[in-house]
Amino acid sequence: MSTIDWSELPLDVLGYLTSFLPLPDYHRFGAVCKNWSIVVRERHHGPAQQLPWLVLGEDSSTGKRVFFNLAENKHYYMDIPELHEHFVCGSSFGWLFGVDIHMNIRMVEPFSRKSYNLPPLDFSPAILNDPDHNWEVLKAISDHDPSERSDFTVMVVGYNYRVAFWRSGDPTWTIPYKSYGAINDVIFFKGKFYAVGYVCSDQIFVVDVGLGPDAELISLDHQVPMLPNTYKYLAEFKGELLVLQRQKESGRASGRASRRANDEWPCPHMETTNIVVHKLDLDLEEKSCSECEHLDNHALFVGNNSAVIIDPDRVPGCNKNATYFTHTPPDISRCCGNDLGIYDMVQKRLARYYSPEALFSSESSFTYLVVFPTWLASN
Repeated sequence: MSTIDWSELPLDVLGYLTSFLPLPDYHRFGAVCKNWSIVVRERHHGPAQQLPWLVLGEDSSTGKRVFFNLAENKHYYMDIPELHEHFVCGSSFGWLFGVDIHMNIRMVEPFSRKSYNLPPLDFSPAILNDPDHNWEVLKAISDHDPSERSDFTVMVVGYNYRVAFWRSGDPTWTIPYKSYGAINDVIFFKGKFYAVGYVCSDQIFVVDVGLGPDAELISLDHQVPMLPNTYKYLAEFKGELLVLQRQKESGRASGRASRRANDEWPCPHMETTNIVVHKLDLDLEEKSCSECEHLDNHALFVGNNSAVIIDPDRVPGCNKNATYFTHTPPDISRCCGNDLGIYDMVQKRLARYYSPEALFSSESSFTYLVVFPTWLASN
């Protein structure tokens, strides 16, 4: 009786098989032998869709990056030298963005270890109008997957809530003209970048990066009712632009009961109380909108990542009509990072997916980089 040499299976068959594997098994698959490694590296078939992973900080004793897999309720520790001593400031298409203390920005695909070094951000105090602070990158996204096309653009939101973009091949970053509005979130939607204002702003902007140095932030007239004290996000769902507002109120100091039953938080924070989503119609001159009572049984993941939409019917363990959110800093003090939760749009209830005690317990060996957890979705 003849035996089968599994390593010699046709690559297209192996690739098809990988499309059924969750992300951990997908990369274990690539470690079996040379041929299987080629299949994973070429990624003709990505892993099966699953819950995004939460990217945390580095383990202070080993330097390994810590990931949390919601599906398994398990931490993974991965050695990613390209991100050592980098603050993870965003993700798009399965790539992570990291920035170091010298403001060098790097794109890394954490499992294949592919990477791009982007030019350092170099803003003068005259541009920043804030000479007492260094530039901090709070969010970074790209318009396309660099694995699929070489002409891609990266847009960032800085600590002072201004934006800048870099197009592949450009020697430096470009600050759009009139980039003085406080920006909270950006998205690439139908060929252009859109931005939404920070807590106290009700503005929505569009940026045509194709204009290069002549690009500017153009404010759009819109009818989205902006709520007070909210962090705002943009997401694409079924070809439409969503404006999400996460409303918050001041929390209480450590050791005192949270307004959530039986919960206690380890440090002062701003606590999420409500999430409202509107659909914005950009095709109409008046940019009308309508409130979304649900997400058509889908789930939305927001934070400093490119917003991710998941179909729970295809992903076990994912809540329907829910928004999974991470902490968004009100400043750069790095003192919080514990406002992590799930908001059920139908039941209008909040729940947790990750305990803040895991971030701040005395046994935790995570470095300060953990305070801005980032969603990473397999591509």
